[in-house]
Order: sequence, then structure tokens, then C-alpha cells
Amino acid sequence: MYPYLRLIRVVITKSFRPKVNFHTQGEDSIKLMVLPQDIDPFMELNNGRYVTLLDLGRFGYSVNVNIKKFLKENQWSMTITGTYNNYRHRLRLFERFQLKTRLMGYDEKWFYFFQKAVKNNKTYMASVVRFSFTSKNGIVFPKEVIKAMGEEYNPNMLEENLMFGTPDEVIKKLKLYEDLGVDNFIYYASMGLDHASQKRSLRLFCEEVLPAFQ
Repeated sequence: MYPYLRLIRVVITKSFRPKVNFHTQGEDSIKLMVLPQDIDPFMELNNGRYVTLLDLGRFGYSVNVNIKKFLKENQWSMTITGTYNNYRHRLRLFERFQLKTRLMGYDEKWFYFFQKAVKNNKTYMASVVRFSFTSKNGIVFPKEVIKAMGEEYNPNMLEENLMFGTPDEVIKKLKLYEDLGVDNFIYYASMGLDHASQKRSLRLFCEEVLPAFQ
């Protein structure tokens, strides 16, 4: 069953806080407890239930930046288009934890959230969530969404958040994600590159980037 009562509590609590800028919201946090409906036969927070609870964090974030207002004005909705989840430690029945949510940024088509379940400064689960805004005509691209929010679109955010650049630039970006608790990285080099360019990219990554994380 969907956690409607917890969702209502999150929305009401966040509704009384001052609204903030979509870009400068920073990290939002909500407090949760592992309840009987969250556990599996091993008496721990179920992996699938984690994904459902992540909704609560995104709803809290959305209320803080008043997304509901312009969704209603533009007759848009939000949809998840992909997730990458990393499960690290077990959360047992009735354990309390914090669910932290922050906007990583956007590219030409998608928005990205980073979320993690934390207890005593220890990350138990982390997730990168890709989502989009949609209208009756299909996907609404970030440029149009940001404009509707009355904020300034940053075309460099794609380059700032994805692993493009020199080895030193890529190392710097990866360390930022490492500081957020990300400890897995999937290398994907095609991106329209020819075979020779892919080989060069992989060689540079292995020879000049990986040693910085060993």
C-alpha cells in the first residue's frame, strides 16, 4: 500500500515553510521510521519499499519549491523515467532514519535527483532518479520548465554534471559525487563517438582518472 498518511504529513509540514528557488533549494531532509508495512520476511526495509519511500522525499522537495503551483498553471505532471539504486546496509523494523533529497541538475531532456537514506551520518541506500515534466503532448523539456518557473536556464548544467572534459575535470566532478555518497560509476562511452574515440576515452579514464580513486 502506498504511504498516503506519511505523504500527507510531509506535504503539510513542508507547506508551512518559506518557498525557495528551484536551483538553490539545496538538500532537503525528512525523518522516517521503518514501519511493519515496510519490511520483508527478513525483518528489514524491503528494497522495493525504499523506492516507494523516495517519493516522499521528492514530494517534500517539490512542495518547498512550489512546483504544484506551476504544474497546475501549465497542466503538467511529473514522471520518473529511470533510477539507479545502491543498497548498502540494512534498516530494521522501527529504526529511524533521514531521507535526504537534492537536485543534481538537468540536461537537455531530463532532470536528476540524488536521494539517500541516512542514519548517524551513514548512508544505507542511495539513488539517482531521472525524471521529466510531461504535458498532453509529451515531454516538456527543462528549458521550458525553468522558464515557466521564472528562473534562468543554465545551458552549461549538462557539461557541469556529466563526465565530459579533461581527466582533471572528470576527477573533480567524480569527487563531488563521492562527497555526496556515490560510490559506483557506470562508464558509458558511445555517445555518438567513433570506435577510435571510444578507445581513447576509455584509455584516458583507466590510466589517468581511476588512479585518483584507488
